[in-house]
Amino acid sequence: MEAKIMAKYVKETYAGKKIAIIYQDDDFGRDALAGFKTAGLTFDTYIPYASGSQALPATGAGWISKLKTAGAEVTVLFGVTSASTAALANAYGAGFKTQWVLGSVGGDATTIAATNKAYVPLLYGAKGFSFAPAPTDTTDEYIKLFQSIYAAAQPTQTFDNNVVAGMSNAFLAVQALKAAGANLTRAGLIKAIETKGSTFASPFLTPLGYSSTSHVGATGYWVGTYGPTGALTPDGGKYTVYTTDSGTGPVVLSTYTRPAMPAKGL
Repeated sequence: MEAKIMAKYVKETYAGKKIAIIYQDDDFGRDALAGFKTAGLTFDTYIPYASGSQALPATGAGWISKLKTAGAEVTVLFGVTSASTAALANAYGAGFKTQWVLGSVGGDATTIAATNKAYVPLLYGAKGFSFAPAPTDTTDEYIKLFQSIYAAAQPTQTFDNNVVAGMSNAFLAVQALKAAGANLTRAGLIKAIETKGSTFASPFLTPLGYSSTSHVGATGYWVGTYGPTGALTPDGGKYTVYTTDSGTGPVVLSTYTRPAMPAKGL
């Protein structure tokens, strides 16, 4: 789903540009390639890497050499955060400029900061994708509630994307447990999610895909730009959300409206 949405964005935004992709050469990366292909995006340059090889000093430098030779104006990176830092740091060191488009895993500023805070500013100007509101968006009623809960529980900790993800999952889990009823069983919990999960209140800006034939949660992403501190904010100051499926369905602009915040959170 993410690759299909990335493909639509790249095709519409960077038409006519030389586009490259760096991807992890395993199921993770190959699923992305399948999504790009389904959405009709082909790349001028393909750079696969074996999982773990991104940590080798020569790997990142080799990527940048290939990108420079290819004249890549836009580079999609579908890998883990250590691959992102290897690519961004080597590009910076070589003075090579390309428009980076990062998958949500590789663009996780929190994980990058936990590895080395010095890497976070390298995200500045890159494009990223998310399905939850920005953790800095205090106009969002869910973020506002989550911030107040987290500030009381963890006053010295940073409220970031990982916190939003964790609290969102807890928010959904509580509703699933309530829907399953007092006589809790594994089968009853799964049935509750399959039959009622798509209607659960959620901070996510996309529909929830739960059904008897799908265990997918959020079904889309919005596009933003990373700032100098690693914060991802929506382009144009508003969330433009795309939604799709994990098959051959089209990528469309979402008209989804979230359920209102339940009283007192839940």
